[in-house]
Amino acid sequence: MSLRRRPGNVCNLAVWSCLLMAGQLSWESAKAADHGDTPSLVGANRRDALITDLHTFVRNGRLVLSVCTNPAIPVGATSYLFPSDLTVKILVDRNCPVTFDHAGDLATYGGTIPSPEGIQEDVVFQVTFPDGVNPVLSTQGLSLAGQASVRVFAGLRDDPFIRGPRLGRNVAAIVIDIPLIHVATSQPTLVIWATSHVPELAGPFQELAGRALRSMFPENDPMNGMHPNQHTGVMSVPPDVIIYNTSLPALFPNGRELDDDVVNLVGDPRVLNNDAPFPSGNDRPFLDVFPYLAYAQGLEPTPLPALSSWGPAALIASMLFGLALITHRRRKAA
Repeated sequence: MSLRRRPGNVCNLAVWSCLLMAGQLSWESAKAADHGDTPSLVGANRRDALITDLHTFVRNGRLVLSVCTNPAIPVGATSYLFPSDLTVKILVDRNCPVTFDHAGDLATYGGTIPSPEGIQEDVVFQVTFPDGVNPVLSTQGLSLAGQASVRVFAGLRDDPFIRGPRLGRNVAAIVIDIPLIHVATSQPTLVIWATSHVPELAGPFQELAGRALRSMFPENDPMNGMHPNQHTGVMSVPPDVIIYNTSLPALFPNGRELDDDVVNLVGDPRVLNNDAPFPSGNDRPFLDVFPYLAYAQGLEPTPLPALSSWGPAALIASMLFGLALITHRRRKAA
């Protein structure tokens, strides 16, 4: 893990503190980036349904979709049960027209959606946990070959949010991957978002995750209960989705790689000034293989015996010696 150098942090923090005391920023704004961003879920003590992050990128020709939940997992926890009433969905519009000629939108949102009211999910990955452990995946909009090629992981992982207050913390992660050709069937650009739902609260979902560091802020909280195709009409803002042109490498805001330092890239002072010790990388190494997220804090991988280092000749010799030993013992016993 490396640390950011912020020459202006002392001054910025002083200004931010003055704004807090003057009432121009609330304490809710100050703690918004700590993943406690949806009042309805927080008020119902359902932090286990909060979405903390949404990442999407391509690895080896496979589209990776990662949703992290529950910022309130206790430090030191080494096991986790997902809520049996939780439904998490990852939704993809693979036909939405997107343009890339508006420099401001391109830098902020990854592109422009000219007709946001037309956003509609073509592909849906729905994950539930009836037993609290094993994910049950259902899909919509995929071919039979696409359905057969999906992989899913669910479990405890290190929080991939590169953020000072989240160092040393775990989250409950859901990671799905699938060959990109089964999703990007009509154009390379995908529009992606995720939702979470618990039945005790009203509405089709209570939390929505799109582009990082948007719906988490108080002024954007209504986004969490609305379909993205309503965001512009109701709130006069661009829809909260991830725009991902898969013909280009994922680099925020085009998709979101695991090592994208969105706190620095977005640059909102409500997050920047509350980010000590200002990390610029994750506190645990990401993996090169599925599910790509770093191992959970307190859970180290179990090393496997390096049998391949013996070489084929040594392995064959070992097997022959074992067989000879067994034969010798059998003859001696007879």
